[in-house]
Amino acid sequence: MMANRFKGEVAIDCEGSRYTLRMDMLALAAFEDATGENALSWAEAAEGGQAAVGDMIEMIRCTLARHHPEADYRLAGDILSEDPGVLLRLFRAASPELAQDEPEDGPEDGPGKPLPAPAAG
Repeated sequence: MMANRFKGEVAIDCEGSRYTLRMDMLALAAFEDATGENALSWAEAAEGGQAAVGDMIEMIRCTLARHHPEADYRLAGDILSEDPGVLLRLFRAASPELAQDEPEDGPEDGPGKPLPAPAAG
């Protein structure tokens, strides 16, 4: 029996450099440490459009830490501005079960398409 995994990576180009973002349990734990929020609950709310922009940027910063430990909040914000759909792709890469729930003709929100509009706050 194969266990479910939660680990995935997405590469993105931003301002002339290439970055690899890694969504895994360490990134979720770093997000929880930084924000005090439950990362899995936050991700579910984010998919429904209930994420503050600052939290979205913080999650990107946390996913950069594995391959780019020098990454800061500003870089994370630039990456999110460049590709607002990157968070959703990261969660799908980390959890293939999410991708399996997509229609057969592909996800409605593929590369370059954002998560729903962030909540004010």
